[in-house]
Amino acid sequence: MSAESVSDDAVSAEPVTATSESLAPVSDGPLADPDPDPDADAVEDEDEDEDAPWTVAVCPVTPELAARIAGMVELDWEDPELTEKAVLDAGWRSTGAHYGDFNEKAYTPAGHLVYGDDRLAMPFAYEYWIHPDGVWTEDFWADQPGWHSLVDPPAGTFDAQLDAVADLFTELLGPPDHDVTHRRRPGFDYHWRYRIWRRGDNVLVVAPGLDGFSYSQFEHAFVQIRPLPADAPLPPAAELPDFLTW
Repeated sequence: MSAESVSDDAVSAEPVTATSESLAPVSDGPLADPDPDPDADAVEDEDEDEDAPWTVAVCPVTPELAARIAGMVELDWEDPELTEKAVLDAGWRSTGAHYGDFNEKAYTPAGHLVYGDDRLAMPFAYEYWIHPDGVWTEDFWADQPGWHSLVDPPAGTFDAQLDAVADLFTELLGPPDHDVTHRRRPGFDYHWRYRIWRRGDNVLVVAPGLDGFSYSQFEHAFVQIRPLPADAPLPPAAELPDFLTW
């Protein structure tokens, strides 16, 4: 199949449905009193941003791990016994009949948390900042086995992680069948890019998404295998965030 490249700048994204990874939806409550000086708040926000550099946390995806995942791409992910066996055969640790503390279903030897009942969803990078008054007051991911944090990294570090993992799957599976971008949040000059490979009745996706652990305020990068019938069209770009939630 020839690769499809789509840009959907004109489409505004729909809100992302809360996932099993989410702790709570984002809620912007009304202020108790009108703000008499909005410029003062803007300066305050800038000061906070200066005190809170961006952090990118990474659990590397090795060529060996990518090959393991690529080997699972045509499994029936709606068959829990089959996929449980595949996970164990890969040397991953399963949580069995129950979820882990963060709703995960398995762990790779490298330290990735793997999610999903009818799919494989594995984040490998997070982008966020730490601030005493923010969502993250401590660097949780820096303390997790197999993860490391890059504090105030060069611009583009998070996207570079996505590109590197997509390159691994391109070496294994060939070019993506779909390469779709769209402007995720109107008013912000950046895009989300989805690299998607179709195999049988499944898709393998490398993409960014909203991080439920941060109440969807920050982003994570993930690889995912989920069902999509071979004769079904790919959902429109604006629907992909919902399509890929778990």
